[in-house]
Amino acid sequence: MPRKIAAITVALAALCGPAGFGGATAADFYQGKTLRFVVSSDTGGGYDAYARTFASHLRRHIPGEPTIIVQNMPGAGGMAAANWTFNVAPKDGTVLLLHQRGIPFHPYFGEKSAMFVPTDFNWIGSFNSETGITAMWHTAKVKKFEDVLTETAVLGGSGPNDSETYPFLMNNTVGTKFKIVSGYKSNVTAWLAMERGEVEGVSGSWASLKANRSQWIRDRQVNLIVQVDRRKHADLPEVPLLLDYVKNPEHRLMWNVMITIGTMGRPLAMPPGVPAEQVATLRAAFAATMKDPAYLAEMQKSNRELSPTGGEEMQGMMREVAAVPRETLVKLNAWIRRQ
Repeated sequence: MPRKIAAITVALAALCGPAGFGGATAADFYQGKTLRFVVSSDTGGGYDAYARTFASHLRRHIPGEPTIIVQNMPGAGGMAAANWTFNVAPKDGTVLLLHQRGIPFHPYFGEKSAMFVPTDFNWIGSFNSETGITAMWHTAKVKKFEDVLTETAVLGGSGPNDSETYPFLMNNTVGTKFKIVSGYKSNVTAWLAMERGEVEGVSGSWASLKANRSQWIRDRQVNLIVQVDRRKHADLPEVPLLLDYVKNPEHRLMWNVMITIGTMGRPLAMPPGVPAEQVATLRAAFAATMKDPAYLAEMQKSNRELSPTGGEEMQGMMREVAAVPRETLVKLNAWIRRQ
């Protein structure tokens, strides 16, 4: 159950609803209501920061002036919040979830702890397409990706997310020698462990590292040894692509699934069964917030990336992954969870 709640309550200016949908209907529903915005990670990390900044501007774009409560629900790398939202949360349009990006795909991998159907979520939008990276502390013996093909490197992990799935899959497809120390609550605590010397590195997202530890990058305290994407990020022209080391066709298919997960970035969803009117309202509010000058200015000031994806496109991504051969997805699930 939730452990930390931060309330954001404001008076909203009533705006028109999406084209073809009467704003009065949305206002009638949301007026006087509370919209619970669930974040599937602990406070202080990238997901939490994206959620709280978004929530503080979203309120201006929802007709009916609801109260917005941001509620952290960490657990099982984001699985706890996904299961709760799908199976327990009210289905009336008063709950919005920020997933950890890999979690919605776990049912496709045969993961039994994932008690939801990905395509049954009502996808609202995603803040950005994420490029994955593996960062090594400057004192680590591994300085470049080729080093970890022969030398063991100890990474901090925080559950079935990028911090563990990337290095496990690298071990199984490329032959790297990463050792994962799991049990950290989030990448924030894993980064602290890296700084203290408990672990040598952490895998995660470039956007989160850049936003939260920019001084490490500026002062060359970390070495970025590889990036996970289809093409190099504009910030990282010298960091090699993981795909350049993946030769087996089935292994490349697996990594394409993982990159699709990265493209989902930081995905927002509502539970199944929410009335179409409320889904349309939140999708329109998401799109409007992504164009809000005040929101864009705050995101730029905090050095956070934005490359939003709409909810309907996200539904299509889920269907595409579902079309990958079942045996490949099951093998992928096994390989992202163990060495």
